[in-house]
Amino acid sequence: MGENMDLNYLLKNDIADELIKQKKSQPISIKHYHEEKAKVTHIIVKDTNNKYGKEAGNYITIECYSDHNNEEVLAKYLKKILRKNGFNSHSKVLVVGLGNDSYLSDALGPKVVKEVNVTSHLSQMNKKTTSVSCFIPGVMGVTGLESSAMIKSIIDRFKIDVVVVIDSLATRNISRLYKTYQLTDTGINPGSGVNNKRMGINKNIMKIPVIAIGVATVVDVASIMVNTLNVIDKNLLNAHTIETIYSALDRDNHNFIMTTKEIDDLIDIIALNIAEGINLAINPHLTINDNLR
Repeated sequence: MGENMDLNYLLKNDIADELIKQKKSQPISIKHYHEEKAKVTHIIVKDTNNKYGKEAGNYITIECYSDHNNEEVLAKYLKKILRKNGFNSHSKVLVVGLGNDSYLSDALGPKVVKEVNVTSHLSQMNKKTTSVSCFIPGVMGVTGLESSAMIKSIIDRFKIDVVVVIDSLATRNISRLYKTYQLTDTGINPGSGVNNKRMGINKNIMKIPVIAIGVATVVDVASIMVNTLNVIDKNLLNAHTIETIYSALDRDNHNFIMTTKEIDDLIDIIALNIAEGINLAINPHLTINDNLR
């Protein structure tokens, strides 16, 4: 696709660095880092009024070279973004796993939470341990309740200082499935990647910092077609062609949300990567095998 082609309004997804490409954009700054196991892009959106429709804040994309053993790089950048938002060892942290564990492509959040070290019952006795609580709100179709409202109630009742929320993300690039993580302090709108927006989980609503961690686990059919045509011949693609594809595959009828058969094996690995990354970032002296529950 041409460098100067603005197709952001067509190619919808959750991952900021797939939308924001040009370093010269006025309200945007972009930094790139190379880690042993990943490429990292740190985008800072300085003004909410921007052409990308992204909230002001930090977006850190970690594109891993493999699906395995990414906890250290995740911990490094999670700690960085937590500290930017006032986190310290005395903070009370709530880890929230969004999603529906009845469907593998949407089970990431609940699976992560089940592997995180819960320490809220220990932190008063051990001053070296940061308080971590966990919550799985389920989905509105099952509970009839907004996840955002339930989370806000817990924050107010237990005086939580920072929320870390995990959810599956939609990507427009097949090659990024399962290997691309995004950390952001702008929170999250559950279901936005699949056109099923719910009430937001963000600082404006929660009144405390909200750090979102997501992994690309799904892609829509239209994006798959665009990817395929781009591989066959880049000259086949232009704004009109892509708009025609999206019009033909109407989101409500034919533009299905897809994942791959590998998700059966990979979702548990990815969940463990994230859980270990959270444990290392918040309570590095503990291990995932400490059996704290």
